[in-house]
Amino acid sequence: MDAHTLNVLGHVGSGTLALLLGLVPMFSRKGGPLHRWSGRATVGLGAVVLGSAVIADILFDPPAPLVAATLSAGYQYLSGLRTLALKQAGPGWPDALLALAGLGLVGLLGLHMGSGTASWPPAIGYATIGFIATIIVYDLSRHLWIATWRRHVRPLDHGVKMIGFWFAMLSAGAGNALEQWQPISQVLPSAIGMVAMVGFVIWYSVNPVGRRAMAAG
Repeated sequence: MDAHTLNVLGHVGSGTLALLLGLVPMFSRKGGPLHRWSGRATVGLGAVVLGSAVIADILFDPPAPLVAATLSAGYQYLSGLRTLALKQAGPGWPDALLALAGLGLVGLLGLHMGSGTASWPPAIGYATIGFIATIIVYDLSRHLWIATWRRHVRPLDHGVKMIGFWFAMLSAGAGNALEQWQPISQVLPSAIGMVAMVGFVIWYSVNPVGRRAMAAG
């Protein structure tokens, strides 16, 4: 069994487990023991998913739109986890560097999108980097309203990005596994993910139970 096959098996196996287990923190009470335990397990599996994806991106020359999917999942994963460390302080220079590095990769991918493939056309790649560029610009803007962000937005920030990470994994996985149904197999999970992210913000912003859960987290 060659290195590429081993990497694919590790990527697919850890990705499947991360998608299944990731449903638990998504739907469990925020800040509760079940949420924290399942969240840590999902984060560990996510690291394997992203690590194997980066290895494939570097060594096995995938189409640029698929690399964009890795960037989308990876940035939201790192930024979402970083948010947990900002409970006592607002975004600082590490967060700015992460955002600027992400923005640089977005620009690089935009310049080298190429013709893609039938399964991963450039339109998907450009839409993906446009989405992640929007997230990055938001991240950079946080430095201008740190006090408000810490009081009202930080818990939502973490939740939205981890939901985005989960749906980015689902989108890439469905796009590869259901290649014959592209682009809908890749676009539909992304669209549902956007709705889920907006729904999460609305629910935890206007619902008293949701606000208390966010404050506890």
